[in-house]
Order: sequence, then structure tokens, then C-alpha cells
Amino acid sequence: MVIFVATREGFKELELIILTGEYAVWIGDEVLLDKELDLIRDAGVYATNFLYVIDLNNQEVVNTALEYIALHHPDERVWLEWMS
Repeated sequence: MVIFVATREGFKELELIILTGEYAVWIGDEVLLDKELDLIRDAGVYATNFLYVIDLNNQEVVNTALEYIALHHPDERVWLEWMS
């Protein structure tokens, strides 16, 4: 399973799960500070950060990000932060 986080609030909601290190995490730009990313990586979390902000209101941006994640994690379920 892969966790895809686009906002700081989304990260905070899943932080305890993320910090288990059981799941790969992809994080939008500006969600965490570089220092925070270093800390979670040092804790053993496989974290990848996008170099651009993930605008959840822009379906094209979200789809592109999901396609990129799928290239690196084929056949894995991706849990996407989404507000209804």
C-alpha cells in the first residue's frame, strides 16, 4: 500500500500510521519542511516528495501524480487524501 498525502492536515491525520514505516508515502511539495522530511526518513519511513504542490481541486494534477506513483509502485493500492 502507498499513502499519497497532499496537505499538512492530511499528513497529521495519518501521521501515526505513516511513522510505523510499513507503507511508502508520497508527499506533495510544501506539506512538510525539509527538516520534517529528513526526520521521518531517519525514522525509517520510505518517503518521496513531489517537487510541486498537489492541488486536489485539479484532477489533471492528481491523475499525473497517481500515474507517477504507479510507475514506482506497480500493482499496489494507493490511498489518496481526498475531501468530499
